[in-house]
Amino acid sequence: MTGAGQSASLPPAVVHLDLDGARHIFRAHGWRYDGTEDPLFESGLRGALDLFARAGLRATLFVVAEDVEDARKLALIRDAADAGHEIASHSVTHHLLTDMDRSTKQHEISRSRSVLTDTLGVDVRGFRAPYFRRDPECLELIGEAGYAYDSSEMAGRNRQPREPYRPLPGQPLFELPLPALSRLALPFHPSYSLMIGQWYFKAGLAAYRRRPAPFVLLFHLTDFADPVPRAWARTWRQRLFTLSHLTARDKRARCGAMLDWVRQHFTVGTTAQLIDEVRREASHP
Repeated sequence: MTGAGQSASLPPAVVHLDLDGARHIFRAHGWRYDGTEDPLFESGLRGALDLFARAGLRATLFVVAEDVEDARKLALIRDAADAGHEIASHSVTHHLLTDMDRSTKQHEISRSRSVLTDTLGVDVRGFRAPYFRRDPECLELIGEAGYAYDSSEMAGRNRQPREPYRPLPGQPLFELPLPALSRLALPFHPSYSLMIGQWYFKAGLAAYRRRPAPFVLLFHLTDFADPVPRAWARTWRQRLFTLSHLTARDKRARCGAMLDWVRQHFTVGTTAQLIDEVRREASHP
């Protein structure tokens, strides 16, 4: 499977960035966030965009739609869109969808797409469920909202497919699986590998490469951000889950190395290219 500008000798890869800021991370764990601003979001997005610019790639940014109400965050998201990065949805509020009734799920899924489209003037084609948790009803609503793809599923777990596929029979929606291997205790995307060590990412990548499939390199803002001030991240768990025990310089260097390893074995393109190629292949089996 190859997309525009992709080498036929290497499988394709795409780069994703989830825009969970400190407020969303703290809220997910039930912690109080005392900051009036979100320096993790701002420094993380700036650091990521700098790496992507130096690497000459266009990533897909999964945006929590309520963040466009913050003028400082919106300015950075606009900068990313203007630089050619794709904008996708990470729901309205980043709450767990599987705990919601149907109408609330629909609001989180459909409203997030319309808000991002109207505010940024871009075509929002992708969705990722908060915490990678979605159920069949969510999938149905994602398809109804007009998304081209969902990317919430971990490949390799419970025999889930590794290749993009249509999760709803007869519907145009595609699932773009995230890399995970059942024999590894945790996913090996950069956030975990920054905690565990570079060897963990290398091991996961090597195992994934044995059965070539499109690869999603999933970053989070924590992977590039300055440490959260100790006045806000007081406990070791708060510092661990925001990766505040590491310097931004160290994290960015290690993320750059992980990107380099991916580019040795995959051809990095855009998610739009990949999904369009998958759609063409599905229409001409």
